Amino acid sequence: MTRTALAALAAIALTTPAVHALDVGDPAPPIHAAKWVSNTPVTLESAKGKILIVEFWATWCTPCRRTIPHLNQLFKKYDEKSVVIVGITEEDEPTVKKYMEGMAMDYHVGLDDKSQTNEAYMKGIPGVPHAFVVGKDGKVVWHGHPLAGLDDVLGQLVAGTFDAARSKKLEALKAKLQEAARSRNIDSITAVLDEMIKTVPDDPDAYRIKRAVLRDQGKTEETWPILLDMAKGCAKNPNVLIEVAVTLATAGELEHRDLPRALELAKQAAEISAGANPAILAALARVHYELGHISQAADIAAKAATTADGDDKKRLEAHAAFYRAELARRAKDPDAK
Repeated sequence: MTRTALAALAAIALTTPAVHALDVGDPAPPIHAAKWVSNTPVTLESAKGKILIVEFWATWCTPCRRTIPHLNQLFKKYDEKSVVIVGITEEDEPTVKKYMEGMAMDYHVGLDDKSQTNEAYMKGIPGVPHAFVVGKDGKVVWHGHPLAGLDDVLGQLVAGTFDAARSKKLEALKAKLQEAARSRNIDSITAVLDEMIKTVPDDPDAYRIKRAVLRDQGKTEETWPILLDMAKGCAKNPNVLIEVAVTLATAGELEHRDLPRALELAKQAAEISAGANPAILAALARVHYELGHISQAADIAAKAATTADGDDKKRLEAHAAFYRAELARRAKDPDAK
């Protein structure tokens, strides 16, 4: 098996460690903070009856620069009477406070007390950022990268539609996939991936990994129907819809580009997210750009920037500026491409 497929399978390993201290369904350990540097102190007792997110992060963590603004958005979106968001780091107060001068953290940020919280939650998990979602009953209902499913789980918990049995079933299938991956047997891996797609069709990981495995086997043409199957199976997931939309809009092989379908999916994603997710709006703008709708792309990118924070805001403002410059250039030269 090539490195590409192994890298895809590693994504499962990152979210489902072979051995770790906490699993879905386990009671959440206490939060031990030597000091709180943002917002007020949080304990399991103070969060009782609420949904609790405990995210582990660090100032040196590059991906955290993307997850922190996202957590800020979630903090603003949900009432603290129902959702409490906590960030825990093992670093010292001067380091964290200096970092926060350039990176706002609106939610509750605590300095771990002698690594007690990390040791209780993060054993066996390879790195940060990593978030745990604790249900109102005080038990872990999900854990993983904050940008890889947290929004969906949180939305379902708030709406009262979260399926704990599905979550447990998915964890078991991921563990089964890990075992198959260790064997490096393509047939075994593919069989588990097919089982995952059939059993939990609204989880995108199996589709993504199967596409990577097929590409490694030189079966590129077979990957495109799987992409569309992923959009169908995950039709309520705006992040997946936008992923498919951008792939269809920017495919390197022109015969695989489907701009009308890409726009349909991107609009669907924006509608599901109520036009409030900057990443989804940015992707919708990109699809419009690929279609030649430059003015719409600029307007949507500008709107995306107004809903973003930190580095994301700067990046989206740059996108809007690029689209406006393109609009001006094409206005001067109607034949410009």
